[in-house]
Amino acid sequence: MMRLRLLISLSMLLAACGAGTSDPDDPLPSVTDPGITDPDTPDSGAPDAGSSDSDSGTPDAGASDGGSVDAGTGPGDGGSADAGTDPQPVPEVERPYTLPKLQTTVPEYALTMPPEVLEKFMREPLTGEQDATFQANGKTFPVKVRLRGASARYFDKKSWNVSFADKDKFEGRTSLNLVAEYADASMIAEKISYDLLAAMRVPASKATFVRLSVNGRYEGVFVEVEQVNKAFVKARQFPDDDASIYRAGWKDTEFKTWKVPYQGDWVKKTNESEPDDALWEVLDVINHTPEPQLVAALEKNLEIESYVRSMVLDALMSNNFVEDSESYFMHDDITGRWRYVPWDLNNVDARWWYANSVEDQSASTSNMKHPLFNFTLLDGWVEKMYQQRKLEQGSYPGYLPTFSNMGTRVVLNPVLRARLEARLDKALDELFTSKVMDPYIDQLHALIDASMKTDPYMDYAKFSAGKAYMKRFVKFRREFVMAEVKRLKAARSTLVFQAFDPREGWVEVANHGAQAVSLQGMTLTTNLRVSLAGGDYAPTIVKAPMGAVLGNTTVAPGQTVRLTAASLGITFPAKGEVGLFDGTSVVGMKDALFYGQLPAGKHYARGAEGWEVR
Repeated sequence: MMRLRLLISLSMLLAACGAGTSDPDDPLPSVTDPGITDPDTPDSGAPDAGSSDSDSGTPDAGASDGGSVDAGTGPGDGGSADAGTDPQPVPEVERPYTLPKLQTTVPEYALTMPPEVLEKFMREPLTGEQDATFQANGKTFPVKVRLRGASARYFDKKSWNVSFADKDKFEGRTSLNLVAEYADASMIAEKISYDLLAAMRVPASKATFVRLSVNGRYEGVFVEVEQVNKAFVKARQFPDDDASIYRAGWKDTEFKTWKVPYQGDWVKKTNESEPDDALWEVLDVINHTPEPQLVAALEKNLEIESYVRSMVLDALMSNNFVEDSESYFMHDDITGRWRYVPWDLNNVDARWWYANSVEDQSASTSNMKHPLFNFTLLDGWVEKMYQQRKLEQGSYPGYLPTFSNMGTRVVLNPVLRARLEARLDKALDELFTSKVMDPYIDQLHALIDASMKTDPYMDYAKFSAGKAYMKRFVKFRREFVMAEVKRLKAARSTLVFQAFDPREGWVEVANHGAQAVSLQGMTLTTNLRVSLAGGDYAPTIVKAPMGAVLGNTTVAPGQTVRLTAASLGITFPAKGEVGLFDGTSVVGMKDALFYGQLPAGKHYARGAEGWEVR
């Protein structure tokens, strides 16, 4: 067992033997905001013993724990106290969000490989790992290298993955991701995204600017993104330093229990010989926990606070293509909870798409208007992506709308929705403001400006204009997000599910509005990805027994109508999902419910505080 497990076992043994004054029958103290990096914990996030540098070799590249710099808000500095009186701890959720310290230098990395190997990478970007050497800080390491990314492999400026043998770790790390950022003419969108996560104390990868040469030729500025692996876990001193790490499958970060054929399976990165039972169990929790029990179940099984704050980042930086991110999901066997670790943040809409001109980017706001909440059924751009990718059958056969079931459950649950909005408000007040972000953007830009002048691939004129562009993005996006929060509160559907009994085969729809509403042409579906009444794309058109197009039933104000499975020719699974849609849009949701199996004689009913089991 690892050192931490031994300490835990020893402490449990001492407690059981009556050590000190503790009562072995006392419950363990509750955890507040589990999963959040506490910047006041000594050495929190430092690499494991034996690492030559607690900063993983990057000078001042950010807070060593991936969290915020302590801005005087910790338990010991939460205000003055009378002599002899211990100061009261400041609750974690009340501590300010503070950007991490910025690195002061840009490290120099160099890769060397046989010329024919480099030529092969350029000619065949999917070539597997090849032998090379890596130089940094006056040291040379034998390594394996390959190009990284999907479409990024075909850009002029290549991104690289560098792997080290365990015995030849580079400053405690066995892998480097050197991201070219070719698609982002500003060069800073991904770096900002990871630093915002750090500011909100979300354990995520560190992003560091470096200079890279390949075979003696300067290749420009890269962002080194910390690999999510065992070193990542140890560096943050998670309770279980041997956590099971999974990566979401190809084109799938949806947290569903089933996949479309083109989507890849979960990929286990550690403890590969152990069974995957815990993964399937938590996916069942996410998808099928009865709504009245959802908050307690997620807090028991996931680091839900950390996940909610990652949704805040998605909103701030307009994270797009989340389904392509192959983000990470790790299980801590000691806490019993799962942690979502976002990845591939170079796809945020905040980037300056490299093909766009300086003139376009000086005025356009088209990439700043991604609706809230990203990658959920409230996100209007789920429809936008659907309309695009359903036509690309060569890459996405049988494409269905993509959205996160976990994120969707968060925004549909009143308690979790309120928490999400509170964290978003906090970030908008303390972090994502021009007052905070503008000088930070200036510092980022100045840090790499000299190196960008000689970058052989990037347009320096665009990079120079990128500083003003990113400031404009922050200002516009902040105002847009605040308006979106208000819009969503005002736009909540008045046509809702009032009660549901899958065993008996009925669902009740109520009209909480002031106008009569016809159900004509709407759809009732047991698959939230299949919700259309018609159209030219069969995979998303409802049909029995999965769903049905509703007839001309009018629901008067205050009235409730009961729809039966028998009359509609549909079947309600014992556990699953049910949705009422407008029938014309894949995000035209009127109401939806994820549900679990209930005992005989019980059904779901909407009460004053939300869903209940009666």
